[in-house]
Amino acid sequence: MEKWIFLLLGFVSLNLCGIPQGLSEDPQQTQSYRIGIGDLIEVEVYDEPELTREVRVLTDGTISFPLIGSIKAAGVTVSRLEKMITDLLAAKYLVNPQVTVFVKEFSNIFILGEIKNPGSFPLYGKMTVFEAITLAGGFTEVANPSKVKVIRQNEEGREVSFEVNIERLTKKGDISQDRELEANDRIIVPRRFF
Repeated sequence: MEKWIFLLLGFVSLNLCGIPQGLSEDPQQTQSYRIGIGDLIEVEVYDEPELTREVRVLTDGTISFPLIGSIKAAGVTVSRLEKMITDLLAAKYLVNPQVTVFVKEFSNIFILGEIKNPGSFPLYGKMTVFEAITLAGGFTEVANPSKVKVIRQNEEGREVSFEVNIERLTKKGDISQDRELEANDRIIVPRRFF
């Protein structure tokens, strides 16, 4: 059991070393981050300081922005939100607006059950179930890593869930089930029944 915990820690440390706050320095990866409910974002409109502001993504997935009102932001990439705001401002209000979106605070994921450090963790950029479990300290001695459950809300607001077999990943190197997490996902690690 200790052998695969070291494998988990090594894998994640290789992926996260030297990257501030878990985000890649590659602008392409930052631009492809999908905004989540609870994220705090800064929208900057070049040469229009009265339009530059910080907004939090509300529980319905929207933000409110001057002149254009409510915009759906959750689930949209940073680059897509920049384009949406640019297009809306250009349609009626500004000539050739230059819009930049920064994610200042990221939403969380929640890891519960048979994990060494259960709780809430910031979701920086792209993170998989495997990486999240490692950040939470790994499994307890009685955890069942073959039946890890992820619960999320879909776009219609309904809960959906799926299982991830982390044991298969650590023992056989099968990463096919290691899914990417989304904002506010809940990971539940059950107890193994002997």
